[in-house]
Amino acid sequence: MQITGKTILITGGSSGLGLEFAHQLAARGNTVIVTGRDTAKLFTAVAHIRNVHRITADVSDPTQMASLAELIKTKFPSLSILINNAGILRSTDFGSSPEIIDIEDQIAINLMGPIRLVSLLLPVLRQAPEAMIVNITSGLCYAPFPSAPIYSATKSAMHSYTQSLRMQLEHTNIRVVEILPPSVDTPMLQENMRQAMKGQKLASAQEVAQISITRLESGDREIRIGASNLLHWFSRLAPGMLARQISKSYHASR
Repeated sequence: MQITGKTILITGGSSGLGLEFAHQLAARGNTVIVTGRDTAKLFTAVAHIRNVHRITADVSDPTQMASLAELIKTKFPSLSILINNAGILRSTDFGSSPEIIDIEDQIAINLMGPIRLVSLLLPVLRQAPEAMIVNITSGLCYAPFPSAPIYSATKSAMHSYTQSLRMQLEHTNIRVVEILPPSVDTPMLQENMRQAMKGQKLASAQEVAQISITRLESGDREIRIGASNLLHWFSRLAPGMLARQISKSYHASR
């Protein structure tokens, strides 16, 4: 699929990877719709990008997602690409007393949000000559990051869900793609997570978006970038060694 002249919805488009996708996809002549929870932040982030429409919507809120879907059906019926990018990452220490609200928020935004939105927008996507659902997960679906157990678990669940969705829609007009970025230098990566990563090099959002778009056009179904590809192969070839190394690194950082 050539990604030009398409109508594209990107969740979590007010910063980081979502915003970079908006920049690059709008520059290619697409009509881009971005969502975000913070109206002021969203409008400021994309105010200078042409062909971008801004909609305040919280993917964790079922009512807002239903309203978003109705708005898309009415104003953007030519939607052909959905990019489920919205996500949050919280450091969670079960050795102390983790905040339940942080746990629930991560599950609601990272897992329930994209699953709900896919279900709501499938009728629209089915009307396009060719369509695509793109789920942004993480290399952590192959090897969890102990400091972020809930985030890692939601990405693993999304990885499995994406595979099942791809199988179910295999003989339809909708291609299901998973993008598994490495650790990306975005505002989502909190300072405490940066410390836990002990100076690990972070990928740029610009580079990840550029590689992703190129490979989406090439027809790839599972786009593993950088360290995510290494984690994939280590998890298959030496899972025990990988788990021991992750555990060792985690305890050394505490």
